[in-house]
Amino acid sequence: MKMITEKDIEDMIGEVGGSDAAGIYRLLKDKENLNEFIIAEKLKLTINQIRNIMYKFERYNLISSTRKKDRKKGWYIYFYTFNSKQAEEVVLHLKKERIRILEKQLEREEAHEFYSCPNKCVRLTLENAMEHNFICFECGKLLNPEDKEKNTQKIKDFITQIRARLTELEKAASEKKRPKEEHIKVKKKIGKKQIKYSKPKPKKKKK
Repeated sequence: MKMITEKDIEDMIGEVGGSDAAGIYRLLKDKENLNEFIIAEKLKLTINQIRNIMYKFERYNLISSTRKKDRKKGWYIYFYTFNSKQAEEVVLHLKKERIRILEKQLEREEAHEFYSCPNKCVRLTLENAMEHNFICFECGKLLNPEDKEKNTQKIKDFITQIRARLTELEKAASEKKRPKEEHIKVKKKIGKKQIKYSKPKPKKKKK
């Protein structure tokens, strides 16, 4: 059963924190209480950029942090630790969220006919395109009808792909937890047997 991979985590990190977030994750991985100034120096980013990404991570409890006051300069320095266990939960959560968003998008695509500008200026429903006489109000080009079946099928395929991967990950997570539960059950059974066989036999009364 396929477990959550580094690619799954890095894709999630990019979705949560943006293009620079993957670099921060690689630095934080397998380390504790990493100084924010070290992170900024290695990635050539400002402290404000680092903190903005960390705020996004904190929304999903992906990091824990402590702060210490610099005695010489008088300001606070943050030290960050990445929460690997939480990262797995966020991967699953965002895949579910992506499916939900795509299903809403699919409903909208199926409910409307769309027209788009060849220069990709605008994309309008049939009703809105008629209001503008099928002319792009940005560049003046004629709007073209889109292939509805092709658009909806593309979304369906994407949903199927994400759902299949989500199912794999959920099954793997379930298998990972199961041995612990079985171990507990075995212990309980053994305990009961020990109590049963260790019970002293009643003494025979002397005649």
